[in-house]
Amino acid sequence: MHPSRYSSKWLLYILLGIIADTLDAVFTAIAPPKRPQRSLLVNSANPSDIDNLSDAELLKVTQSTSKRKRRQNDVRHRRKAVAGHGRGRAGPSEATALELVFSKTTTPVPRVRRVVRRNWDFLIVMDHIDGPTLADIWPTLPKWRKCLVAFTLRRYVRQLRRLQAPPGAPLGPLSASAQGSARICESPVFGQLSAFFNDRHRRALDSQGVPLDDSARKDLFDDSEPLVITHQDLNLRNIIVGEGGRLWLIDWAWAGYYPPFFEYVAAQRQSEDARTSGTDDEFWKVLIPFICGPYFRQERWLFRMSQALYWI
Repeated sequence: MHPSRYSSKWLLYILLGIIADTLDAVFTAIAPPKRPQRSLLVNSANPSDIDNLSDAELLKVTQSTSKRKRRQNDVRHRRKAVAGHGRGRAGPSEATALELVFSKTTTPVPRVRRVVRRNWDFLIVMDHIDGPTLADIWPTLPKWRKCLVAFTLRRYVRQLRRLQAPPGAPLGPLSASAQGSARICESPVFGQLSAFFNDRHRRALDSQGVPLDDSARKDLFDDSEPLVITHQDLNLRNIIVGEGGRLWLIDWAWAGYYPPFFEYVAAQRQSEDARTSGTDDEFWKVLIPFICGPYFRQERWLFRMSQALYWI
């Protein structure tokens, strides 16, 4: 696409975003969004089958009854392995992300009931949200309903971006404490992210024979915005349409503190594979820049640099 067309497209999405955010502010002032009542009642008033089980009993139950039919108010478990690396065991970053999003936003997410440490990972037990995935019903929705979905998802993403990484919090998956250790990883992306990416970008341009005075050489990794909570797996299969049409975000295994444009790039990349995104609808691809922001330049930059990620 010609640069001028990128600029026009970017400007259009920016204007649509301003209009949408203004309307959202008005609607929020009139009727502030509230958490689903079922999410607030994680106590004796809303018991589950696992409340009186010890950790050992819970592990035994999840191993032996994974295919058992569960009643509506039961809790379904989802195993999420978090690998350790020699010096210690990693924390349950998905559970940490869910608790943070629940406590600081009104975005509907499953409540975490229990986190059980196992030998090399954690078992996260959370509420089961009844309803089809958005991927299941997307083909049946008229375009105006799809636009309303996009409006809601944009609100969720904006709420997440208000959750900036506190001082001392490492880039990447969340640790139990902002000052605590992150997942053990040898990759430089947990250190000097910008320097690492800029070096890889330079090496990619070198391999392509790009002249030293080319303008692409001056285009650097965008670190102009703070690190924020990003879901990083935002697709139709990870959105549940619950009671009353409420949209729930699930599967936070890849969530963490990243630059805001990572959300857009991840969603765009997933949209290229219908099995991953849950749809081959071109209109969904059109809505992604509205939901996540039109980070076209950052996406092109990462694409140019990406081949060098695998070099030693």
